[in-house]
Amino acid sequence: MKIGSGKISEIESTLRAADISGKILYISDPYVDSLYGASVRPQIEAVGKIKEQSVDYNTIAYSMEVAERVIATDIDCIVAMGGGKTLDVGKYAAFVSKRPFLSIPTTMAHDGIVSPIAVLKRQDEKPKSLGCAMPSMIILDTKLMATCPKHLIKAGIGDTISNYMALKDWDFAVSHGKDEMNGYAYMMSRTSLDALMKTQFDHICPEFIDVLANSLVLSGIAMDFAGSSRPVSGSEHLFSHALDYYCEKQNLHGFNVALGTIAVLKIIGDDPTEVIDYLKKFEVDVNPEHMGISEDSFVYCMQHATEMRNNRYTYLHEADLDSDKLKNVYKELVEEL
Repeated sequence: MKIGSGKISEIESTLRAADISGKILYISDPYVDSLYGASVRPQIEAVGKIKEQSVDYNTIAYSMEVAERVIATDIDCIVAMGGGKTLDVGKYAAFVSKRPFLSIPTTMAHDGIVSPIAVLKRQDEKPKSLGCAMPSMIILDTKLMATCPKHLIKAGIGDTISNYMALKDWDFAVSHGKDEMNGYAYMMSRTSLDALMKTQFDHICPEFIDVLANSLVLSGIAMDFAGSSRPVSGSEHLFSHALDYYCEKQNLHGFNVALGTIAVLKIIGDDPTEVIDYLKKFEVDVNPEHMGISEDSFVYCMQHATEMRNNRYTYLHEADLDSDKLKNVYKELVEEL
């Protein structure tokens, strides 16, 4: 794993260090390829014979097609560069085909950049989280990341902040005999959260990008230790999944889970001020009205959140989710965020 400024120039050395040769499938989308392809291709070609695949959509079926191509044409390694959609297609294709996978993220909108989970769409266009494996190699160029749109960086902040609620939910589930604790995974998730919330920086700058990148990586490693997304995914993620399924307006995952974190803290009577103040410091706007989430959608999704996963016990399973109470929470969120 290589993290730092200018690391995109180390693709060739990374592949050589892993003894990669032969046919290498380079996966990207047209836009990302137009920006960085001229730098990536020569490095791959210096190691092996490059094959290419353009990703325009991220369905389970398409990722399986890529895996079939890899197997059928004896491709030795997959290199994927881009955002979450492209990386998840490559990650799952590598998992199915049992090939080494080099992941080169170009955005940091969520902690999935290094996680053992791929989020792909079903035939009905609904997202499905699929267990797979962490990338065998990762190049995270923080200089490149710093040039991505600010709202994607803010979404990454939101996703890492959601560890705040996820860890509370994990403690809650363990105390109620509904789950088991993995101390290493818990510590990784807590360290990821603390690295972000205790940072000395109060605005998005290159130095903060380094902190965020390492925080997202730690979250991914925490999932790998746990063998599931439990260390970074609790009630706030169940709420986000419900928004994905039932809300007409779609927002970036990181904003959904940040909103969910604050909302659930209010629902269970915990003070969300620390989270709210932190998000405001970095101008992460999770006001539900601004996100296009109506009061009715908020209430419905919160009440149906626990249906999103059968094996993820959280505070929401025992919380008072009375409609009037949730409407009051919604009004507070609109006023405070």
